[in-house]
Amino acid sequence: MQLHSPQPRLPSRLCGLLGLWLALLLAAVIVGHAPEAAAKTTTSKKSAGGKKKKASKKQGKKKAAAPSPVVPLSREVDGPTGVTSGGDLEDEEGEEDEGDGEDTDGGDPMSELEAIEREILAQPIEPGPLLVELPPVVSDPTPIDNTPRWVKHTLLPGEKLEDVATRYGVDKQRLARWNNLTVDKPALRSGKQLRVHAVNPPPQRERIEHVVKRGEDWDEVAKEYGVKADALRTWNRKLGTTLTSKEKVVLWREPPALAASSAGLATKLATIRVPAGGVSIGKPSRGRLVRGVELPDRPDLYTRRKPEESWGSSHAITQLMAAIVRFRHDTGFRRSIVIGGISRARGGRFRPHKSHQSGRDIDIRMPLTAAAEGKKHVTANDIDWKATWQLMHAFIAAGETEYIFLDHSLQKRIYKAARESGVSKEQLAAWIQWPLKKPKHQVVRHVKGHKVHFHVRVRCADHEKHCVTTR
Repeated sequence: MQLHSPQPRLPSRLCGLLGLWLALLLAAVIVGHAPEAAAKTTTSKKSAGGKKKKASKKQGKKKAAAPSPVVPLSREVDGPTGVTSGGDLEDEEGEEDEGDGEDTDGGDPMSELEAIEREILAQPIEPGPLLVELPPVVSDPTPIDNTPRWVKHTLLPGEKLEDVATRYGVDKQRLARWNNLTVDKPALRSGKQLRVHAVNPPPQRERIEHVVKRGEDWDEVAKEYGVKADALRTWNRKLGTTLTSKEKVVLWREPPALAASSAGLATKLATIRVPAGGVSIGKPSRGRLVRGVELPDRPDLYTRRKPEESWGSSHAITQLMAAIVRFRHDTGFRRSIVIGGISRARGGRFRPHKSHQSGRDIDIRMPLTAAAEGKKHVTANDIDWKATWQLMHAFIAAGETEYIFLDHSLQKRIYKAARESGVSKEQLAAWIQWPLKKPKHQVVRHVKGHKVHFHVRVRCADHEKHCVTTR
C-alpha cells in the first residue's frame, strides 16, 4: 500500500494573508489621503472665502473712498474772505454774527434751494419795472433846545466880527465883549476861535479841498460848490488871479439842510427803473438769487467795480440806487462812489466772499477826500468820513437796512462825523455799536476787515417769503 503525503496549504494561506495585507494597505492609503483631501478642501474653501472677504473689503474701500455730495452753499472757509478796493485781502466778510450752523433736519440745502427756485420760476411776474417811493426821513428825535449855550466858532480867512455876529444872531458888541476884543479893531486872524452865546447855533461849515482841472477858473469852481467867487479868492489869497491845473483851492460851504427839497429828490428817484421779479431766497451765507437783476450802469451815480458780480434782488437794487440818489441830492457830493461785490446772476457762493449769496449784500468803498481821488491803495486818513457817514445815513434813513458792517477801530470816526452833522447821542446809540465792544441792536456793527469799504445788508422784502433774516 502506497502512502501519499498531504499537499501543503502554505501558498493558499500566503495568498490569503497577502490579500488581507493588500486590503489593509489600501484602507490605510485611503484613510491617509482622506485628511489631506479634507484639508485641501477646507483650505480651498478658506482661500475662496478669504478672496471673497478681500474682494468685499476692496469694494468697501472703494465705497468709502467715493466722495460725498458737495454742497457749495454750506461749506465753511478759513482765512481771508474779502478784498479791499486796492486788491488786498481782508479777514472777514460779515458772517460771524449770523450763527449759521450745519443743518440738523437731514435735508440737502442745495436741493431745497433748487426746489424753491423752480417753484418761483414757475410763477408769473408782474410786467414793468418797480417804482421807487421816497424813503421816509429818520430825523433826530431830540427836540430843538431853545436855551442859549456857549459854542466855539473858528474864523475863516477874511471873516469879520459883524459876519460872525450875523451868522449866530447876536449883537456885535456882546460878541466883542465875550472875547475881550475891541469892536473897531478886533485883530481877527484866520483859525482863531471865538466864544459865542447863541440859541440853536448853525452847524460848522464844511471845509473842502478842490483840485483844479485844466482850464478851470475862479467862477467855474465857485459855481460848482455854490459859493461866491469873491469869497473863494479871499480864502485863497496866496493863489494868483489865474488858476493852474492841479492847484488846491480851499473853500468852506454851508452843510446841506436836513430837510432837502423833497420835490427835487422825488423827481430824481422817479428816474430809477428796476426790473421786477428778482427774489432773494435762503440766508446771505447759504442762499440763492432767482431772476437776478443787474445793477444798471449809471456813471452819474456810481462805478461798478465788477459788473459780473453786480446782481441782486429787485428790492436790494432799488434800495441801493435810492440811497445813492438821496446821498448825491442831499450832500452835493460829486466824487466817485465805487460799488464792489453784490452777487452773481443766480447767487450762490463765489470767492472770496462768504456771504453775498442771496443778492442783498452790497460792498461800497468809502468816499475818499479830493486829495486821495485816484489812489490805488488807500488808508483811513484818505477817507472822507463826513461823506461816509452821510452815505450810511442814506441807507439807514430808508428803514430797509438790516446791518452795516464796519471795523470797530473805525467806528469812532463815523460817530464823530455824525455828531458834527448834528445827530444826537441818543440816536447814535441806536445806530452805531461804538463805543460798545459787542453790539446789541445797532445797525452799524463790527466785522473785522472792513476798513476801506463798508458792507450793507438789505432786509428781506415783504413778498420774499423764502428769504431768511439773520437778525
